[in-house]
Amino acid sequence: MAPDFGEGYCFTWVRGLVPQQVIKRLDGKELERISWEQLVGSGDGQQPPSFQYFVGIARVDDWSLIVEDNGDLGVTDEIVRPLSAGTTVIAHQRGADGHGRFLQVSDGAVVLDFDPIAPATVTTEMAAAGFAPGIDADTSMAAAFALAERLTGEEMTKLLLITRTYLLTRVRPGSRKNQ
Repeated sequence: MAPDFGEGYCFTWVRGLVPQQVIKRLDGKELERISWEQLVGSGDGQQPPSFQYFVGIARVDDWSLIVEDNGDLGVTDEIVRPLSAGTTVIAHQRGADGHGRFLQVSDGAVVLDFDPIAPATVTTEMAAAGFAPGIDADTSMAAAFALAERLTGEEMTKLLLITRTYLLTRVRPGSRKNQ
């Protein structure tokens, strides 16, 4: 599945939390409810100089899915570790240059952390999803989606994305209260 993002994307899955709980953990502010087309049309992602992020959060079965157009909030250590408290977070991000980050964090402990286009090592689970040494950019993107599906049990399809209502949320990293 290829996302509609030209400059990059970040998909972050949070197990067992509803979107409102995710917003609270992110110390975010829900702005409005929007569709997929509204979410990916603007390309807002990260907005300097205040470094606030605009993300969409939707419920998918037992997961909350955070979607970023041209952002990297979902793979930011100061965000992901607290977000994973008592649960699991699966995130994969890709920038315009093709490089990115894949993370699996369970209750603050990093289980997987690698650049999908240049993984230093390939585990059995990663190989089963399509990762291999010398992987090209397009194959690495497909493998990242496949690995996320293996770890979440949720197939990322265009239909899944376009049929959800997203809570457009503003997040300002660094403004988080000590938790």
